[in-house]
Amino acid sequence: MVTGVECQSMLILTALQEEIPTLHREDRVFVTGLGKVNATLQATKLILEHTPNLVVNFGTAGSISREHGQGLVECTGFIQRDMDCSPLGFDKYVTPYEEEHHLIGSSEIVCGSGDNFMTDAGELPGAGVHIVDMEAYAIAKVCRNLGVQFRCFKYISDNADENAGDDWSTFEHAKAEKLFIEQLASIRERINSPRTS
Repeated sequence: MVTGVECQSMLILTALQEEIPTLHREDRVFVTGLGKVNATLQATKLILEHTPNLVVNFGTAGSISREHGQGLVECTGFIQRDMDCSPLGFDKYVTPYEEEHHLIGSSEIVCGSGDNFMTDAGELPGAGVHIVDMEAYAIAKVCRNLGVQFRCFKYISDNADENAGDDWSTFEHAKAEKLFIEQLASIRERINSPRTS
């Protein structure tokens, strides 16, 4: 599991213990709770306490893209999908009066985070969002502002539609966790590999 020298530079964060049925017992693996506020609080606290070089977020997500409709995906970009100050003249998803771009990362596989369990994607596909969750943007922003590398893996549990609640409730979390553990092995191998010039 997640043991050894490499763990001193890495934290693993997930929203719910159910999403990591075996990993939650390991060192430096933490449950944040649901939503952007809980994720922000816990990510900030844990980074300041443990000073990692890398934070890895894992969890389930709803797909709103045919390209990324199943399996484990690594997100490359993050937006706050429930930020809407358009009545004040700002574009949707943009936090007013911030200098940073509203998209953290790049646009290949964008995760839109918001404080609701999505059952209707609406205009999000047209905005370049591929999957939706409730925490990744918050953790990505904390990591960016505190200068910590961030990686995010999401397993598609539903299609963010009217069946999403039932699909998530019957989802096999152990199957998703197994694939994530394989990704962790690859990450640890790279961390532990001697640097070459």
